[in-house]
Amino acid sequence: MSGTGTRLRAAFFAALFVGCAASAGAQMPASDGTLPSGVRYEVRADPAQPAAAVALWFRAPASGFDGSPVPGLSRLAALTVSASPPITGTPLTQLVEGWGGRLGVGAYPDSVSVTALVPPDRVRAAVRALTADYFAPVATPDGLKLAQRDTADDVLLRSFGPEAIEDALGGALFATGPLHDGTLGTIPSLASVPFERVRAYAERAFRPSNAILVLTGNVAPAALADVAARAGAMPDAAEAPAPQTPRTTPGAEHRDAGIAGTGLGWIGPPIANEADATAMDFLADALFAQRTGSVQRALGSTKAFVTGRFVTYRDPGVFLVTITGEEAAAARPIVERAIAAAATPMPRPAFESARAGFVYRLLQDMDTPADTADTFGWYAVEGGASYAPAEGAASGRYFEIAGRLTPEAVAHAAATYLGRRPAEVTTAPAQPPKGRTT
Repeated sequence: MSGTGTRLRAAFFAALFVGCAASAGAQMPASDGTLPSGVRYEVRADPAQPAAAVALWFRAPASGFDGSPVPGLSRLAALTVSASPPITGTPLTQLVEGWGGRLGVGAYPDSVSVTALVPPDRVRAAVRALTADYFAPVATPDGLKLAQRDTADDVLLRSFGPEAIEDALGGALFATGPLHDGTLGTIPSLASVPFERVRAYAERAFRPSNAILVLTGNVAPAALADVAARAGAMPDAAEAPAPQTPRTTPGAEHRDAGIAGTGLGWIGPPIANEADATAMDFLADALFAQRTGSVQRALGSTKAFVTGRFVTYRDPGVFLVTITGEEAAAARPIVERAIAAAATPMPRPAFESARAGFVYRLLQDMDTPADTADTFGWYAVEGGASYAPAEGAASGRYFEIAGRLTPEAVAHAAATYLGRRPAEVTTAPAQPPKGRTT
């Protein structure tokens, strides 16, 4: 799974969606295809929802295409466009907020997303505005300044959480590629990016041929009409997926961050290996789910916070574990024993119970249009739209594969991918130079 649940999580959503979970069985038939402009689209309509999500996903490396990598460049460029007045005159962020909606930007190692959550009567306008602003991006110096301010706040906030450790693990697992570079960057590096580089990145990354347009919630395929009518010239070729180069041996690194902790990382199966990828999703849940995961139960009263997840990428996926808290050192051997034990098949009753919890939590994580748009966008940009858990809900391909899992298959996946020596990252707040006090 993508593990991208922090996107667009604000009080706005809590207020809007209370009591309005989607009924998986009530969703209308899916619609997908490619428009004449080269834009791929995925429409998943659910008229029972009180709102709609309109999302643009672009395949683009977070650190840039050319020159020295700048982690976080994709987010900076996307925010710059949303904050810059387009030809129509109103910056996209202001436009969406004026409709009573919310605009969010998500940056990942090999993709970037822009999602507008809007009332149903604004879906067509949102589609028109997002595609107009990003397919012919306007970037201004003032827009860049606003984006740099927002990006600095985001980098600072994330540096105090497990995400900073996960971001650093990419550098320990890979020698080159988007996962090696990461997405967070530093405040000084993002503050000093030349305006021309930001604009050049936006013009290359945010092309129709790189895009996947996702509509979920209270939407209808008719909302695509304006985009389909703007056929224009022959579509450009889509940007090729950026290659990843795993390290010959996993690295061990130290990084400065706002949080002290340890990260462990393993390279997992690619998205094309759907059986193993699903097994790794199940493993992450069985080991690390709050309250029910075997790691969480084994920790007992240990004062440590542990996370673990499998992130599905085109090639390869990664399994990431973070350990923080007052007793992190004492928690690590507990975590390592539980991971090693996963190579032994679970007793069938425990396995069936764990799988039922896994399916329940996965469906629960796709309650809202924003959740569903995230899921479809992520899997589509990674090359596996039909494998997305949101496709067909509980009767779809993903859950069919999950239903065929066996204790032996899961144990084999654990031995294959987690039986190797992990990459390791330690993080701690930077110490002031000797002779100085803070």
